[in-house]
Amino acid sequence: MMQKKTDVLVIGAGLSGLMAAAQAAEQGKQVLVVAKGSGALGLSSGCIDLWGYRLDQPEQVCDDPLQEIVRLVEVNPEHPYARVQDVLTESLAYFSDICAASGYPYVTSPGGNWLLPTALGTVRPTYLAPVTMAVDSLGEAKSILVVGFRELKDFYPEVLAGNLKKNAELAADCRINTLMVSVGGDLNPNTLAHRLERPAVLNEIIKQVKPALSAGTLVFFPPVLGERADSTVAADLAAGLGCPVYEVTNIPPALPGQRLQQVLLRFLKHQGVEVIMGCTVTAARVTGTACTGVTAVGNGKTMQITAGTVILATGSFLGGGLKAGMGLIKESIFDLPVKTCAGEWSDRDFLALSGQPFNKFGLTVNDNLQPVDGQGRVVLENVLITGANLAGCNYPVEKCGNGVALATGYKAGKLSGGVSSAAIR
Repeated sequence: MMQKKTDVLVIGAGLSGLMAAAQAAEQGKQVLVVAKGSGALGLSSGCIDLWGYRLDQPEQVCDDPLQEIVRLVEVNPEHPYARVQDVLTESLAYFSDICAASGYPYVTSPGGNWLLPTALGTVRPTYLAPVTMAVDSLGEAKSILVVGFRELKDFYPEVLAGNLKKNAELAADCRINTLMVSVGGDLNPNTLAHRLERPAVLNEIIKQVKPALSAGTLVFFPPVLGERADSTVAADLAAGLGCPVYEVTNIPPALPGQRLQQVLLRFLKHQGVEVIMGCTVTAARVTGTACTGVTAVGNGKTMQITAGTVILATGSFLGGGLKAGMGLIKESIFDLPVKTCAGEWSDRDFLALSGQPFNKFGLTVNDNLQPVDGQGRVVLENVLITGANLAGCNYPVEKCGNGVALATGYKAGKLSGGVSSAAIR
């Protein structure tokens, strides 16, 4: 059996896990990441939703997400944002610096939240968006052209155009047209994005789109403009067409989420972080209130891993961090106490505007992100909890999932090796 020893063990490779690993490495720690799979990040839109709507008027997009979170914490001190208010701004800056240095910049909107067009023609509030998606002049556009690919399923320009007229605040004289282009072959988003990185294919698209343009047109494409994070497909298209080009947000899985994952994994590699994918933590050793090690299985090998700090970033039900049985919800590795909601666990209306109660299930933590029981006592001193593992967040309706993941991961990495590892020294 293989033995491994590290300062910080991160279990999970979603956004919170990768941010935790990056920040822990920044603190000079030896870091190991183990994960069953690539996490939910690669399935996400790639945008960082911080907070979507006003607390007092839930149907209105909030103008200032940071100020709205201050008010949120006052009325709901159990929300995960209450544990990371002290690092929220610096965590966003840290994330933006990593992305900018990697050639995949994220930008904020002067209006607080971006209102980005989606593939369904709705508008999505989000705080940080990749520059390829950050439409900053939608309300001023005189003409919009939505381009689809004949070989690409699940993207319908007519649907986007028709609904965008109803949902976006467009200029009264704004015209929306659609165009289908072709690159040949049978394509999925990844293969199309890969082909668009070839200059000859890109030039063929420019040749087909250019005749449909008029002065001042914005051009929207599905989010397939390059498979790699350092692709210049969007910029090359804009230069070739002589007009602004953007990707719209799409339902998962979407290329921007995969590009962001590439950026963070590449950053970790440069920081000397070891990442082992396809590795499942099957058991934990606990003495008193400390985790003294875990057993992990992957690629036909079994490892005993000892770490000063363990960061649990395994996600909720989707990531396998929580498991549901008849009348029972369990945390999958340490059997930590899970906070559920009184009454019904689910709403009969799956798309209820108030969200599904089970989305709030999770682990309760103190200000150091250590898990606590119903009386507020620390259960494991050297285990920190991040992201979708945390209780009290209804991210689908609050539009805060990636914001919570980013900030809690950053704080866990910053705290690693401090109070959390004292228990096993």
